[in-house]
Amino acid sequence: MLPNIFSFPSELRNRIYELLLLYEEPIDPWVNFHQPQKLTPGLFGANKIVNREATSLFYARNCFDFTGRTSEDITLFLKQIGHSNANYIQHICVDFPNFLNLDPDNVTLEDDSSCILTKIQNECVNLSTFKTSLSSTNAMELRLNALDNPKIVSEALKLVDTRFRASPSLKEIIVEVYEDGPSDHIRREMKTHGWKISTAKNMEEARSDWSFDDSDDYDHRYDDDGYNDDDDDYDIDNDSDFWRRAGD
Repeated sequence: MLPNIFSFPSELRNRIYELLLLYEEPIDPWVNFHQPQKLTPGLFGANKIVNREATSLFYARNCFDFTGRTSEDITLFLKQIGHSNANYIQHICVDFPNFLNLDPDNVTLEDDSSCILTKIQNECVNLSTFKTSLSSTNAMELRLNALDNPKIVSEALKLVDTRFRASPSLKEIIVEVYEDGPSDHIRREMKTHGWKISTAKNMEEARSDWSFDDSDDYDHRYDDDGYNDDDDDYDIDNDSDFWRRAGD
C-alpha cells in the first residue's frame, strides 16, 4: 500500500511542496512558464488540507511578476486567487513608478502607478519585498538624469520610497539597475533610503558574452536529469481555470 502523504512529517510534506511549487524566477501569472519544471495544478485540488498547505507555501514563498500590467490586470488577478491567498503573497516585482510631474516642489506619480501600489498594499497585507524591473528602473534613471537637478531627484526618490513603505510589513526594496548607470548621484540617493541595488550588465556587454557555438547546449529539451520537457506539454495559458483552482 502506498503511504498516505499525511503519514509524513510536516517538514517532509513541505519539502515535497517546495520541489513542486517553488521557482527561482518571478512567476508571471499572465504568460507561459518556461521553467523545466511546470506547475502542478492537480496538487491544489487533492483535498482541503493539501490545498491549504500547498497554496500558503506557493503564494508566500514565490515572487510574483506584475511588471507591464495595469491596475485593472492586477485587481482581476488578486480577485481571482481570493483574499486569503493574496494575504500570503510576500514578494512582488513591479515596474518602477512612473512620474506624472517632475517640477520643483511638485513631484507626483501617474495615477495608474499609484493605483497599482495601493491595490497591492491593500490586498497583500504581508508584503515583504518590492523589486523593480530593470527596464523600468533604467528608464526612470535616464529621465531623472536628464533633468540635471539633484533637488528634484531627491524629491522624486523620497516620494517613491514613501509610497513603497506604505506597506507596514515591507522589509526590503530592491531596484534592478545596469552596472554603468547615468548618474552616481541617483544611486547614492537610492542607498540613503535603504534600497538594495541589484546590478546587471549593460545590453551591449551582455550581447558580447553570447555564444552561438553549435557545441553549446542550447537545446533545453533536457534538464540535468535527462528529462525531456517536451513530454510535459501542460500549458498554463490554455488552462484558464488554473488560478481559480489555486485560489479555492
